[in-house]
Amino acid sequence: MMPLQNDLLEKIFQYHCKTIKTVDKLAKVIREYFSPQSYRSRHNTGASRHQDLLGLSVEEIVTFFEEMARDSEEEKESTIFRKSETELRKLTLQLIEFLSIGGKPNQNIILKQFRSLILDTDTIITFNWDTLLDRVLANNKEREWHPAWGYGRTVNKIFEYSGRLPRVPPRKHATLLKLHGSINWIACAEQRTIQAGFSPKGNLDDVVMMPPKMLKREIWGEEPTELKTDPLRGNWAVHADGLYPDVWREAESAMSRAKRIVFIGYSFPAADTSVYGLIRRSLAIAKITYGAFPNIHIVDPNAAVLSERFQRSFKIQIPIQDQFLSLSSYVLNRDRK
Repeated sequence: MMPLQNDLLEKIFQYHCKTIKTVDKLAKVIREYFSPQSYRSRHNTGASRHQDLLGLSVEEIVTFFEEMARDSEEEKESTIFRKSETELRKLTLQLIEFLSIGGKPNQNIILKQFRSLILDTDTIITFNWDTLLDRVLANNKEREWHPAWGYGRTVNKIFEYSGRLPRVPPRKHATLLKLHGSINWIACAEQRTIQAGFSPKGNLDDVVMMPPKMLKREIWGEEPTELKTDPLRGNWAVHADGLYPDVWREAESAMSRAKRIVFIGYSFPAADTSVYGLIRRSLAIAKITYGAFPNIHIVDPNAAVLSERFQRSFKIQIPIQDQFLSLSSYVLNRDRK
């Protein structure tokens, strides 16, 4: 399970420096409403003019926009917040698309080693929207994985693959559950497709992707918080299908059957009550069913601190040998066994 990067806002501003006027408008709203103590923009060029905002959390900003849009009694202000949230989501999407289809993840030694550790019975749960891991899995010659059938039962039921269909999937294969959606999942009134090529291919308004926020109301079946369009697009198009609640239930079921759970880069933030509930229920079911908790591994530069946090929250101690400071140290350790 991997988290939203803390420097996402900075990366968004840097990536969109050539269209800085769009960023300027969004930054103005953030300063006026979310962070009134921030300094005014500087007379610098590009993203550097917004240095005062770069430490802010995108999750907190979007959560704030949602709450203000819902609670504001002024229609004008409510519209400002909705439009700002939509604009921030689109800027995020464009950055994630660039990161997903750029580079050569299949040549990354660490990712290739990580891929070699994944068994046909494994489930990978991620909050990431990008398709870097998807591409790595799809290029595994030893074990088959394909986006047409590799995203789990819920996605298979709702979406169709837009490219040439592969042969019948193997009886056992790894499953990739993307709890916040994915940039290659496209939905509109006419169709719901998994895009071939691991990118939205220009259909940014139709991407099924939960906005970066702290309160995940969609997983309880509540309506999406972004602007509703006619015809319905993106998250709104799959709302009646129950995509998010079913994907999260699928993840909980997989975790409750696991013998080992590996948390990679997840910091267990106290505000992420949805994930805490998912973990707590899964562990409880595992203990009832098998008489013991699964083995827990933590992979993070702050593994020791996070292990203590996990123990305080879930009353499970993580041995020092199951704490890893990086993905490379984890895959190297597993390779030796």
